[in-house]
Amino acid sequence: MPTAAKIIAGLALAITAMVAAFVFIQEHPEMPLGIRFMLGNGLVGFFAGWYALGRSPGHSNMAGAMSGLRSLVMLLVGAGIVFGGRFVFSNLGQFRSRDPVEIPLLWIETTFEYVVLALTPSVGITLLIGGLLSGIATYQASYRWS
Repeated sequence: MPTAAKIIAGLALAITAMVAAFVFIQEHPEMPLGIRFMLGNGLVGFFAGWYALGRSPGHSNMAGAMSGLRSLVMLLVGAGIVFGGRFVFSNLGQFRSRDPVEIPLLWIETTFEYVVLALTPSVGITLLIGGLLSGIATYQASYRWS
């Protein structure tokens, strides 16, 4: 059931994810990333906000901010899983000599590499500020419209 807190959380984390993706693209001009990368991160951010932050916005501004930071972990892991899976499945033809059991391990390894690559100081600060503001906005929406 959609509530104001879930909608605000989804939109706020989607915007945070898109801004962080834009900062990431600016830091890594050698990588062929574009608008689809930003939209993909925005979609992952919306679902992370809806399910993680929207369900438990906290009972104060501080608790809301901490919920926003907690949902950032889900955002980072979710984006890593999505883009790691996209990489593995788009290059599946190159892995013919590998054992099928190694494909999920490669997916996990690629996910970890993407999350570590994304944790630069400027992207981290962008995510930190966005997560705090998203959590506070979600708490305020929950408090005012419930």
